[in-house]
Parts: sequence; structure tokens; C-alpha cells
Amino acid sequence: MVQFSSPELLQQVLKSQSVSSHLATMLSSHDLKIIVGAIQMAEILMQKLPEIFAIYFRREGVMHQIKRLCDPDATLGPPPAKWSSPELSLGPGRGGTPSSASPLLTGRPFNGNCLDSTPSLPTPPSQDEDKLQSPSQLRLADVLKRKRATRIRTGNWRKSRQEESPASSSFSEFFMKNAGLGGGRESWRGMGSRTKLVAGTNSGSSSSGGGGGSSKSSFLANFNPSRWGRCSSATSTPTHESPSGKDKLVGNSVSNSSSSSNKEVVRVWVREQAQRLNQEYFSTELQGATHPALSVLNRLIAAIQQLEQDPNCAVIALREISRIVTDSDISPFEVIHSGLVCCLLSYLTASENSTMSLTQDGSLMAAIGGTGNSTENGSLTSVSISTPRDTRLRNFLHVFLGCPLDPLSLGNVDTSHIALFSALVTKLNGCVNQLEQFPVKVHDLPGTALSGVGRGGSTSAIKFFNTHQLKCNLQRHPDCTRLKQWRGGPVKVDPLALVQAIERYLVIRGYGRLRDEDDDNSDDDNSDEDIDDTLAAVSVNQSSSSHKLQFVIGDHVLPYNMTVYQAIRQFSSPSDASASEADTDTETPISHSAIWLQTHTIYYRPVQEEEQSRSSGGRKGKAGGSKPSPKKKADAHVGDGSIVGGNNSVLDQYLTASLPASVTVSDPSLEVLALLRVLHALNRHYGALYPPATYPSPLPTAEFTNLKLTAKANRQLQDPLVIMTGNVPPWLPQIAYACPFLFPFETRQLLFYAVSFDRDRALQRLMDSSPELNSVDSSERVTPRLERRKRTVSRDDILKQAEAVISELASSRAMLEIQYENEVGTGLGPTLEFYALVSKELQKADLELWRGETVTVEERTEENRGKAVKYVNASQGLYPMPVPRNMKSAQMTKLRAKFRFLGKFMAKAVMDSRMLDLGLHECVYKWLLAEEWSLGLGDVVSLDPTLGQTLTRLHATVLQKKRIEAQAEQEGISGAELQARLETLTVDGCSVEDLALTFTLPGYPNIEFRKGGSDIAVTVHNLDQYLQLVIEWLVREGVRRQMEALREGFECVFPLTQLRVFYPEELEQLFCGSSDASKWDMKQLAECCRPDHGYTHNSRAVKFLLQIIADYTPAQQRSFLQFVTGSPRLPVGGFRSLSPALTIVRKTFEAGENPDDFLPSVMTCVNYLKLPDYSSIDIMSAKLEIAAREGQHSFHLS
Repeated sequence: MVQFSSPELLQQVLKSQSVSSHLATMLSSHDLKIIVGAIQMAEILMQKLPEIFAIYFRREGVMHQIKRLCDPDATLGPPPAKWSSPELSLGPGRGGTPSSASPLLTGRPFNGNCLDSTPSLPTPPSQDEDKLQSPSQLRLADVLKRKRATRIRTGNWRKSRQEESPASSSFSEFFMKNAGLGGGRESWRGMGSRTKLVAGTNSGSSSSGGGGGSSKSSFLANFNPSRWGRCSSATSTPTHESPSGKDKLVGNSVSNSSSSSNKEVVRVWVREQAQRLNQEYFSTELQGATHPALSVLNRLIAAIQQLEQDPNCAVIALREISRIVTDSDISPFEVIHSGLVCCLLSYLTASENSTMSLTQDGSLMAAIGGTGNSTENGSLTSVSISTPRDTRLRNFLHVFLGCPLDPLSLGNVDTSHIALFSALVTKLNGCVNQLEQFPVKVHDLPGTALSGVGRGGSTSAIKFFNTHQLKCNLQRHPDCTRLKQWRGGPVKVDPLALVQAIERYLVIRGYGRLRDEDDDNSDDDNSDEDIDDTLAAVSVNQSSSSHKLQFVIGDHVLPYNMTVYQAIRQFSSPSDASASEADTDTETPISHSAIWLQTHTIYYRPVQEEEQSRSSGGRKGKAGGSKPSPKKKADAHVGDGSIVGGNNSVLDQYLTASLPASVTVSDPSLEVLALLRVLHALNRHYGALYPPATYPSPLPTAEFTNLKLTAKANRQLQDPLVIMTGNVPPWLPQIAYACPFLFPFETRQLLFYAVSFDRDRALQRLMDSSPELNSVDSSERVTPRLERRKRTVSRDDILKQAEAVISELASSRAMLEIQYENEVGTGLGPTLEFYALVSKELQKADLELWRGETVTVEERTEENRGKAVKYVNASQGLYPMPVPRNMKSAQMTKLRAKFRFLGKFMAKAVMDSRMLDLGLHECVYKWLLAEEWSLGLGDVVSLDPTLGQTLTRLHATVLQKKRIEAQAEQEGISGAELQARLETLTVDGCSVEDLALTFTLPGYPNIEFRKGGSDIAVTVHNLDQYLQLVIEWLVREGVRRQMEALREGFECVFPLTQLRVFYPEELEQLFCGSSDASKWDMKQLAECCRPDHGYTHNSRAVKFLLQIIADYTPAQQRSFLQFVTGSPRLPVGGFRSLSPALTIVRKTFEAGENPDDFLPSVMTCVNYLKLPDYSSIDIMSAKLEIAAREGQHSFHLS
């Protein structure tokens, strides 16, 4: 498009596109093909729109990247994380002048849209017309002409022409095979010599040659990044041919070898082209500081220097930075090179009395091509930070959010300042977009990259994996003598099987049993044919909880959850593995042909004792080891006696100048991500710097989401081969767990299932979200191999039976399926209802688990139509009832057992993708994420609004007391006069003593804060301590033992650390599905429901149904969902995410039967509603209500 468009058309089309920023990112890529395409596109844009892109290429970093490519010593790839001497200068460029270019940069914000509100394009001077036709561009045009002229040529002609072409045109082959430019070798004869390409020799003489049947799309593929990653030797095999798998592999190996041999040639070409572009377009620089954009940079650098060196003027410097970020057109490239990211990161995270290195003013100005008071060498100096960090954080919040500077004032946000904070976050996300170089693994097979779109290449690769096997030779490790030697010869293994499958294979056949030391000749005992099936099943079950064999390739111990293919590819051939890591340009999912033709040796040996004990007791020790430290912290917190100023310990873990140690990948964007992490933490927890209150987040989490990284993550997580091979790039889980805000909830949920559990669960989750993966062709079908365990339970005393079932299967990887006694239904519907029924049982008042009021509900059962049952009603959400320290041991044991079961129950539900019907308070989820130390007065207000309002009024009195004491200290007042002032403090006109409060927990007189607390009166002098103890016992200390039991139970199923990719407010969706109580939209219902077997969207009955349920109340919605799906809740995403989709079919009757006399019926396992064709909407509504009410809690044939 860019090549054939006129300048006027380009100016219109590119107006809303940040082309310059994208090109700068492409030029810093690891991939040579992307660099080649970016250089070509940059040259075309400079030829067609020189006055515009001469400016933006400088300001967005294209010029900087081209100058970097010119350096003979520079490695072609991404720039380093910190650039010491950026090249940022604003020159007139080719065909332009400073005066003509300046209107492009003044009077409007710079949003990356390079052509927004630009003046009309002037006609290029005639003397430059020859230059516009650059040598490489002439060749591109000639190639296109030759392609159009030879479109009717046959394959035989092409073959003969290729045989005549010189063998030295290696660069041509690279372009044909890797840049997606198709066609035969003759097409690129004009580019066969590097010297001709650079020297500008006319290639018109070669235009008579033709080659290839390639179309325009092959040229356009040169500018399409989605195809660069997939390009391979597709042109070597005609699309109508279907060679065998072995031929494909051999051809791919030859192609990879050829491409690798040409890389140095391409690097030289890239460097020479960069030098030519630099000399032709970017050799003239603008001197002085007269340019508007350069003056903005000078202002920003001056503000940064002031912020670093003059703490007393920090607010002034921050205000200047906020104005520049918000009002000016500064680009992400300029933000990066000005030092703003490093400066803000140090300012917000450095501890008191630490030193910070800073760059002298003059060296920074010289780096951007400006003038100023420069030093001779621009050396680094150190500045000591004396301002407390909390003060610096409040300075920042004061400027960007309008929060007060006074630590004793409530930290209310000024809504007029939120735009400043949002603009800073947006700029930093722009910096991430330009800097990040996180790789995307593309799984396409050679020959399929250009034949289709979407998942075509992926399904072809799936077909390959499903039809090929790896040959493995299992051998006892040389150091092992107590295991039997395998004598069965080579074994063919499914490449997507896990390593633990080999363990099961051997253990079932008796190879996991250790022999006695003196037993040397028993290798032939117990042939494989004599295995008892029962023993085999027991061995498989035991292997899921404790491993007996360890597998080794070379010196590498294989992880049990790694696929055999991945293990062999990574550890079997080190040379291939290293080549694959270094050469991402030619990586394919099937690797080299040798991996499929060779026999790979895998050694087995007994599991080491220390590793076995660690694997069996790791989780238990982890859960138990976390108990002592919170106790110590709690005692210190309770004894502190001060509540003003809040608790900023939750902020401390985020106020670091780098990402957590768990992030081991390297990328230029990590420093910007660290700053975004700090800003997001301030957005969530800024209230920790002010007196306790309810502090909502100024910006929604969606404001921090990075769309570019999200697109990369989605592409990886929606590729079935990434999941099937366990090949998720390391950067994705590391960055997502360190900075969850970068990705939306749906993306993180996919990642959670991809990395937390086994591969088959992740595949099942992917299939549920992408039904199109269920291919008709069995060889291309994604088939999870989930083990399922069916258990039969009675509806009577279902909680007790649930405890037994969950306790039995907590450590099992198998999916739990439920069937009820005397009922024929089984599968998804009864299982979902099981989780809903147990959730309801856990809310019964007689269990004494939750705080809240007791309500009596009349339940209808088959035996008793009017049984009264008491439940806990917590409108704000369920939270454990606080218990005293001196609670009887037997009661405490029983209570802990219930919460331990609840932890296992919750973990098993989320592991199996089942939904609970538990309305837990957000504070429970904070405990699960180990964020209980962030709980405070705001959480009490949300937990119990009445009590929270009372405590808020009491806390206002405490703040008044603190202000009086601070003022008295300034005035030198003490003793009786100070006491007299304090005695005048009241709560709503009443003195504190008249409130008759004691040191007991409100509503729980049996819980004393200290010994004899019921006899200790609350006064104005100990009111602050009383408030702190109330909050501590209500949300932390009073529920600590229950919540620790909950966490212990959860850890029995999978580690709680896996949940840290979510925020507390999101876990409700993870465990319980959608919590949206709004009315269902009729249009969305029509889009998500699937009429079938007699019904269409235009059927009267379907229209009646949609109209009826669209008017349902929340209670009716729950009843309808329970009847149709087995669960009263929808998954996240509503009906759109329901899997399978709700299907409405026509219920048939015998001749003469009236549909109005029958009720609808359902098949909950597949969300199948059998609906009679009722004569009126009123009759249908009544019948649906009866069916939903009477048809629950039983699964029979319909």
C-alpha cells in the first residue's frame, strides 16, 4: 500500500497511525526480516513525505535507530535498556526547512499520530526527483513490473530459469524465502549483488527476465509483520503439491541452513543501507534551542534536574513535569531519553539518606543537540536524598492527583487532577510500546505460512504432531543398580505426552520397584504381560501424588510436566537447541528432521530421597511455615497504639526501583514497567499515606492495560500448540505476575490455567473459549486427555459427603464428576449443582462460620415440603466470625476443619473450572493473596457499614486530638492547658467517656482486647488505641486461625502464589463467575443462544422465551440458570462465555397432544432446553416458572 500510494493518499491514510514509533520499534527488533522491511518502508516514506517524516523520524527515534545500525561494532538487535548518549536532534531533513517544519509541532498534543493536522504537502523540488528514485527502490519497481509481466508463466519455465541463474545470489534467496517476496530467483537478479544494490547501478537491463508466479501480495508481505514471523521456504514447494512429512522436514532443514549462511550478508546489507539513509536524510542537524520541540525538552530536563538536586522545590519541578507531559507534544522516545523514567523511579522509591546518581545538565542537553550550561565532561555526581520517602510520595500525589500534603488530612483526590495522572500513565505505556522486544513464538509449518490465515498453520502443525511419534530408548542410569533394566527395545512416544507418562508406563510394568542390594539377577522377573490391571490402576493413582522415577537426558533432570518433545528438543541435542535459541527467524515447531529420525536415549533412576521429601511435603511446609511470622507482626502492630497515618507496609513491597527477582528475562522496557508498577501501586494504595478511610482508586485498572503486550499474550495463549507443547515464553508469566495490570482479566485467566495446572486442563479451557478448535478432521483436533473420577453422593447430609469426597481427591489431578443416588443424570450439570449445593450448605447459621444476621428460609424437599432452615445473610459478603483467644480447643479444631475443607473446596472448584455460589467478601480474597496487612478502616466500612460509620466518626475525633497536640507542640503548650483542650473534644456533641465504650469488640462482648478489657473504659486519651484494636480484631486477629486453616486447605490442591496474577476484587469472578445482577439484554441473548431441531431465531417460541427471560429479576435469573445449567451463576462474560452455548430445541409430542399441557425439560450437561411451542407468551412464562421451581434438585431422564 505504501509503495503504490500517492503522497496525498498516504497523508490521509497515515493521519491516525503512529507510523514513526512503529518503525523505530521494528528497527530495534531481533528479527533481521523486520529490520529489512522497516528500512525499506522508512526510505519510501522519506521519499514521498520528506517534510513530515524528517521531523517525526527524529522525534520518534527512527533516526536514532538508523544511526545505531550504522555502527560497525553494534549488534543488530534491540537497544540496551539504558541508552547513555541518545541521538536526538531536530533538523530540517531533506527538502525541508526549520520554518516550514515547525508548524507541524506547535499548538497540538503529540499523540503519536504523525500526520494529524499537518499542512498540505508541498511539491518536491525538481532537482530531487532523481534522488527520489533510489537504487533499491528502482529494483523494487522493476521486480513488480517483471512479476506482472510473467504472471502466466508455467512452473517448468520457472524451473529452467532458476537453473540458469547464478548460484551466488544468496541475498536474493534470503528475500524470496524469508521476506515473503515469492517468485523465482530470476526475479531478484537485480539484487543479486550487494555492491550493485548500494552503489546504485541501474538494473533496468535485467527487467527482461521474469520469474515466479507471485502476486502483489508477496511484495506486500514484505511490510506485514504478521507474515514475516511465518515466512519460510514456502515458495520452494508449489501449493498444489503435498509432499510427504519426511520431505517437508528435509526441505525445511536445508532451508534453515541456507538462511543461516546468509545472515551475515544481510547484516552487511542492513548496515550499508542504514549508512546510506543516514548520509542522505539525517546528516544535517538543527543547532541551538530555537525549535519548539527542543525547548520543551530543555524544560523537561531542567525540571528533572531540579527534582533531583533541590528537594525544597520538588512540588514546583513535579508541576512542570506534569504540564510538559500533559500539554506538550513530547514523544515516548523523548520521554525515554530525557531521563524522566529513571528520575521518577528514583524519586518515588529511594529510601531516606540514600544516594542517587544523576547526569549533569549540560551533558543531557548536548545529547539532544541543544545548547545550555554544559560541563566539560558531563560526569555523574551523587546526590544524597534527605527527604523522607512518604513525603516525596505525598508530593507526587499532590501534583498528579490533588491529594493534600498534610499527613493528618484525609487523602481525598481532586478529580480535576486525575487527567494529569492518566496522561503520565499513557505516556509511559507509549514508552513500553516502543521499547519492548518480548518475543512471540509462531507455530506455523513450512508451506502453510502463506496458504491461509488465522489458525491454518497451527492446525497443520497439530496434524503433524498427531501423526508423528518420537523414538526413545529407555535405559537404566549407569549409576543405578537397584532398578530393573529395560529390555523392551525402542519405544514410540507421543511427542505431546508428558514425561510423567513415561514414569507411569514403567511403574505399571514394575520398573519403579527398588530391589534389595544382594539381588543382582532379577531383570527378567515379572514379564510385562503378567501385570494385574488393578495394580496398574493403583500405580497410576499413586504416581500422581508422589514420583518414584526420575528421568535424565545428559546431565539434565526432566521436569515431570514437560512434554517429551520439549524435553528432547531442549536437552537431547545441545547444538540444535542453542541454534534454535539464537535463530528465531527460522524457528518452526517441528524443529530439525533429526529429532524425528533419530532414537533418543532417556535414562531413568530412582527419585532422590531429599527431592521426594521436598515434593511430598513442600506445600505443607510452605503453608505451615507462614504461621509464625504473621503472629510476630500482629503483636507488633497491635502494640503500636497509633492509627493515624495508616499502614503503608502494603506499599513497601512495590516501592522498588526494579521488578521483583522472579523476573529473570531481560528487555529494554523493564525500567518503564517498574515505574508503571509503582504508579499502579500508588493508584491502589495511596490511602496508606494518609489517615485511615475509604480511598477508591482514582484510575480504573483498565487505564494501565497495555494493548500491545495484551495482543502478544493473546496470540500466545490462544495458540493450541503453545499449550500442547508447554512452550509459553518465559517473559509472559514473569511479567504478568509482576505487573498484572498490563493485561485484562480474560488474558490473565487464560495464562493462569496455562501455567498453574496440567496441560490438559489448559487445553480444555482453551477449547471452551475457542470452539473453532474442534476441527472436523480428527488429525487436526485438539483433544485434552483429562482423567475423570466419578463419585456418587446422596442429597441427604451433602456437606458431610462433600468433605469426604474433596478430602479424597484434593491432591488428585483428576476431574471430579458427581452423580446423585437414585438419579440417572451425570456429567457437567449434576457436578455444577453439587458445587452450588455445598456452597449453600456452608452458609447455614448452625455452623457458626460467618458474621452476619440470621434469616430463616423455608425449603421444599421431597420428604418435607416446608422445612425451615436458618442461613447467614451477609449483604456485603461473607466474612468469618471473630473468635476469642481462649476459645475451647475442641471448638477451635472443629472450626478450623470446616475452613480447611472450604479451602480445598474452593481450590478444587477453580482447578476444574467449576463455579461456587459463595458471596465472599473481598477481605477473604485479600487473605488468600497474603494482603491481609492492607486491611483497615475502609475494609471495615465495606464489611459493616453501620459499624464503619461509627468508627469513622470516632476517628475524626482522634484526628482532632492529633492536630491539637501538634499545635500545642509548636506553641510550647503542655500540661494542664493541653489536657483542658483535649477534654473539649466530643463525638457528635457527646464526650467520649459518655459513650460507655470498653475494650471489647463491638457485638462480641466475649472478645476482650486485653485481660479485663470489659472493665477498661475508653477515653479521649486511649481512643486511638481502641480504634486500632477494634479494626485489628475484626478483620485480622479475630479471624487469623480460620483464615490460616483456609489457606492450608487451599495449598493442598495447588499453591496460593498462582492466584497472584489477579487482584482481590477479581477473585470473585474467578471462583464464582459473573456477579452482574443487571437485566439480561435481549439482543445479546439472541446472539448467544442457538436455536436448533425445529426452531430458528425467527420462531415464535424463541422470541417468546427471549422476551420472558429478558424481564427476569435477579432471583428469577438464578432460578432459571439453576434449572438449565445446574449452576445459579453464569461464567465471566455471561451467556457469551457459556460452554456449551444455550441450545433451544422444539419439544415434540404425539399426535393430538397439546403442547400447552406440558412443561419444558433440560439436559444440563450440554445446556439443552427442550421447549414446547406454547400458544401464548403468558402460558410459556407460567410453565417456565413451574419447571424452574419444581424441576430442581433432581436429574432424571426427560
